[in-house]
Amino acid sequence: MNPNALQAKAQRCGWRVITERDASGPMITLVRDEWELWVAFSGTAPEAATIRMPGRGEHQRIPLREIGQWVRGDRHQMSRFAIGDRVTVVGRSGIVTDITLALIHHAGRPGAIRLRIDYDHGGVGTPFSDQVHRPHAELHR
Repeated sequence: MNPNALQAKAQRCGWRVITERDASGPMITLVRDEWELWVAFSGTAPEAATIRMPGRGEHQRIPLREIGQWVRGDRHQMSRFAIGDRVTVVGRSGIVTDITLALIHHAGRPGAIRLRIDYDHGGVGTPFSDQVHRPHAELHR
């Protein structure tokens, strides 16, 4: 995806676009809600990408092939949770420890979001974000 296409797609999907340049090419920062996606280009080809999720202070590297999927990610689902939120899934309480893209379509939608939940009494779950109720999350934001 070239920089112009990324900017256009991001704006259509509700991201604020900040573009800077260095000797290698453009560096694009996309901001939406509490999310930040950063992409560095070498000429017109993406060279590196990172994402910072709500509740996480640092950026983490993402594969270049995921850039478009994150940009198109369901805004409602992405904005529902932050790292560190307390949630309940089918009667089990736990904490959101990661947010990832689903590798498969969910409910006919590309860009579905999965949560990693570390349960209070042991175990880990990875439900889709729209399958998780958040009765505790509002108290911690």
